[in-house]
Amino acid sequence: MAMVGNVDDLINRTPASNRLMRGLLFLRNYLEGRAPEITTIVTNLKLGEKIRVPLDGDSLYALIEVYNTRELEKAKFEAHEHHTDVQYICDGREWIAVCDLRKQDFTPAYDQNGNVFFPLGNQPSTRLLLERGDIAVLFPNDAHAPCLRVEGGGDPMVCKIVVKVEDAHLMAQPTHTSTS
Repeated sequence: MAMVGNVDDLINRTPASNRLMRGLLFLRNYLEGRAPEITTIVTNLKLGEKIRVPLDGDSLYALIEVYNTRELEKAKFEAHEHHTDVQYICDGREWIAVCDLRKQDFTPAYDQNGNVFFPLGNQPSTRLLLERGDIAVLFPNDAHAPCLRVEGGGDPMVCKIVVKVEDAHLMAQPTHTSTS
């Protein structure tokens, strides 16, 4: 199930051996000024631009983007078969609708990249309000419709970092050591 909070709260709730920790530590480094190249990208990115920053190939990377939020009628759910999204709001605010794929009446067909997209429809969902400094961790079973406009929320522009962490939902295998 999705987790929401700030970076320190989420780090404290995540086992050190979990792959998710690497994505959270990347965000902490950015927030504490230890990733000046990311700060430069965030500062200089223009509306409509998106940059992919490789951290560890396809198993860990960041997407940094600036966009205008959209109306609910234009939204679609998305889910990722192997990647967990760690969505951090650098500036702005948005709603993210979330529904549990395990409670759907259908089995989604993933595309060749391991993603699925489907309309909002009548699926039961929860809405998460994210504002500057908030993080939402969305696991593979958390189909999500991000980038939704907050009515009366002022400027619809959002700057976001999405860290994609491969297989963060899987438990790390224990390390066995030999005593001989």
